[in-house]
Parts: sequence; structure tokens; C-alpha cells
Amino acid sequence: MTEEEVPVVENGDEAAAPEVPAGPQHILMTDAFPGISKSVAETFKCEGAPNWRRVPGFPIYATAQPNKADIDKCVEQAVKKYDEQKNVLWVNLRQEPVLYVNGKPYSVRNSDDLAGHIVLNEAFEINNIENKMASEIKKGDKFTFCKDLIGEMAQEKVPEYVTETGRPDNINTLSEVFSLATKKEPKLEFKKIPLELNAAPLDDTFDMLIRLLKGHGSAVPVIFNCQGGMARSSVASVIAGIIKETQLEAEFSKMKGIVPDEIIDSLRGKKLHPAAPARDPKENALMLGEFPVVMKLIAELPEAAQAKLQVDRLIDAVGPPNGVEHIRENIVMDKMNFDVASDDYLPYLKERIMDQIEKYFMLIIFSLYCKEVGATGFNKTFKQWLDSKTYREMISEGKANLEWDRKVADDKIADLKELLNCDEFNENLPEVINRINQLSYKMFNDLPRGDQKCKSMRKLAGRTLIQVLPPKLSVYVEEKLGDLSKVPDFYDMVGQLSFYGKMPEMIDM
Repeated sequence: MTEEEVPVVENGDEAAAPEVPAGPQHILMTDAFPGISKSVAETFKCEGAPNWRRVPGFPIYATAQPNKADIDKCVEQAVKKYDEQKNVLWVNLRQEPVLYVNGKPYSVRNSDDLAGHIVLNEAFEINNIENKMASEIKKGDKFTFCKDLIGEMAQEKVPEYVTETGRPDNINTLSEVFSLATKKEPKLEFKKIPLELNAAPLDDTFDMLIRLLKGHGSAVPVIFNCQGGMARSSVASVIAGIIKETQLEAEFSKMKGIVPDEIIDSLRGKKLHPAAPARDPKENALMLGEFPVVMKLIAELPEAAQAKLQVDRLIDAVGPPNGVEHIRENIVMDKMNFDVASDDYLPYLKERIMDQIEKYFMLIIFSLYCKEVGATGFNKTFKQWLDSKTYREMISEGKANLEWDRKVADDKIADLKELLNCDEFNENLPEVINRINQLSYKMFNDLPRGDQKCKSMRKLAGRTLIQVLPPKLSVYVEEKLGDLSKVPDFYDMVGQLSFYGKMPEMIDM
């Protein structure tokens, strides 16, 4: 402490710094958020469990965190559908702690990061926070919470949260709620397996799911839940689908000599090896999962093409219209957001896109593993198998290999510059605008129609216009609209350019 920082004390007594009481480390956030309920098949709907659905053709269910009173209803549907099975598995995939207050689920958030999910990968750590938080709430006659405004997918602008209070008449940890559910339904088996929200699952996560599912037959139903029943539940459903198809392949093999081969081959072909859908040459390559690192894998390992087909088939089954999340296409939607995002948000969004590419890649690798090791009853863990391969290095180096910025060809840029770099540029401005619009449309012609495509085209048009402006026009537009590195709206810039030299202050210059 410097002399200037030493407090001046009268009477020579030393001043004691007042203690500032620390605020609570954690706060509750509602699991429900605007738009949580997506359009899913009505056949398997449970009102108290948003996004409750079954993966077509599989004993696999997914859901958001259900209300306490509706857990039994979800289990009942699975039990009725697969009544001959001895077990029903329920896997909670959340890395963040969860409490039930008055029958409603709440996630526990850090008080200094309300929009971010707590990330824990050990169930005992999650349990400890749940128990501590429940104990603290029980000591008072009210609890403080916020309403979630964005759900599981972080957004560019963090909303302002308002704290509210309520009376905690009934408080339960997640484990307590499901312990009660298992007592009501003897078939139910509950397990916590934390799963990454955006990134690829950890090696140990894959292995935990294998250990859980391989002890049961392929027809044993499994229910996955996360906060919204979207991202993590969809990923786990694909992993479970790969494991169950591996089990089914082994079960078909055991039928050899008992059931005629033609019947087995017919069943195997229909269930496990359906024909790949015909490819539309107009389809966007990235929407089909043809990322550079994936295509490199297939080029080096041809059997990876079949693994990709399996993963794509399962992703399509889990995704719309049957589900609420499309793992593969979400990457492209995030890439479209990247094209129009602010500079501050770009690093986070780029990281999320690379994480999702890695997740998709590792699902393909997991399919390869199951085909190789699953036939032997999974006698080697996924982690052990990966240790003997170079796939981790491949994805680490290749996930960033993506066209992050779509750029207009240099010769087109040169032509546009020439049109503007003249005294009477106003005569050429309509031609420049028309060309830029056409170039932007062609650059994004492979993407599906929609608001994001329009925004991407407009942002590229803005960047291109800035790139071709001569210095005097760049200075003028920047004076009118601010920092050009933030890419003002294309048509705002066009509007300002149309006034150049026509306003009195410009004539006097």
C-alpha cells in the first residue's frame, strides 16, 4: 500500500475497513424459457415435459427437464410402449446442478454469470451444489430466482435479468425427485451422465453411455433429458442409436443357423443398412456434413463414408420434423450467424462452430469404433481405442479449416473499384449497386432461403462496398455512419453515397 492509499485516521487510531457482505454465490434460474416448446409429433406428447418425443424406429426418448408431477407420465409412456422389457433407463445429461422448487425445475447458476450454464463433469460435484443450495433455501421463508430468457443457446446480446422471489413450500434435489420416481416404478433406473452443451462429448462420456446400455438388450427403452430437450438430448440420442444398432447387429449374428439367412439379411438391410437418400446436386455441401475435415477422413479411410451415413441417418431421425434439433444443420445456421455477427461476438461464435464440427466428427469416429469393437462386446473402451489412433490430432488441426469469410473474386473487386474511382462516380453508382447485389446473391445461392440468408447477403454486400470505395468516399461514409470496420448497413451506405457532392457543405468544399 502506498502512502497515498493509507487512510488518514484522527486521534492516531487505525481505521478498520468496513466489511462488505458477500452476495450469494449461486442463484436459481427457471428451466422454462420463451420458445422452449417446439413442434414435435403429437403421438408422443407430454404437456409437463416440453419436447417429449420418441426417435422413430428406436426405443429412445428425449425431453426437456419435466415437472416433478410429470416424470411418472413420461416413464409410463415408455413402459407401456415396451412393456415386455424389464427396465426403463432415464439419463440426466446436465452439467449444471438442478433443484425442484414447488414441483418446478430450476437450474443453479453462478450469480456473476446468469446467462451462462455451470459446467461440471462429475456427478458428485453437481450433487454437492444441489444439496448445499437446497439446504440454504430451506433455512428461509423465500427464495430468489430469475426467469431464463434464452435457454441453452447463448446469444449475441445478453438480456437483462430481473430477480424475483417466491415461497419455497417444497424443495427437492434432482436425485431426491428421481429416487422417489424409481420407488413408484420398479423398472426405472436413473443415471446422471453430464454431457457437453456445445463441444464434443468427453471420451469418458461415450464410455459411460456404453457401460449403461451394453448391460441391457437393444430393445430396452432409454429416456434422455437436458434443460430444453434439444441439443444435449439430441446428441445422446444419436450416440444411443449407434450403440443400439451395434447391439442389434450382434443379435442378428446370433440368429445365424436358427433363422433363414434371407430373412436375417432382409431385416438387417431394412433396419441397419437402408439405402442412402438421393443427393440433390443443388444442396449445400456443409448442410450435408461435408466439412473439409470430414472429407479428409473419408479420403484417408473409405469405411468412414458408411459411418457418416449411419450418423447422418440417425441425426435426420432425431432432428425435425420428428425432433427439435438438427445437429448437422445447426453448424451451418451458426455459420450464417457468423457472417452477420458483430466483431465482439465473432470469437465466441467461431469457437462454437468449431466445437460443433468436432462433435459431428467424433460421432462419425464413434460409429467407426462401434463397428470395430462392438462386435466383441465392447471389450475395449472408446478412450483406449482412441489412444491408439490419430483422430484427435486430425480434428484438432482440421476443425478450423472452413471458409470463414466468403469473398468476392479479385477481378470483380477491381472492376467495381474502377467504376467508383472517377469524378462522375454517381453515374456508375447504380451499376455498382446492381453488381454487388448480384455477386452477393450468387455467393450465398447454396444456402436455404430465410432471414439469415438475407442478412448474410446484405453483410457481404456491405463489406464489398467498403472494399471498393476510393479513399475520399471511405472518409465521407465513415464521417456519416461511423467506424467502417463494423460494416454499416449496405443500403445506409448507398443512401449516403447518393448525397455525396449534392449537399451544400459538400459543394463549398
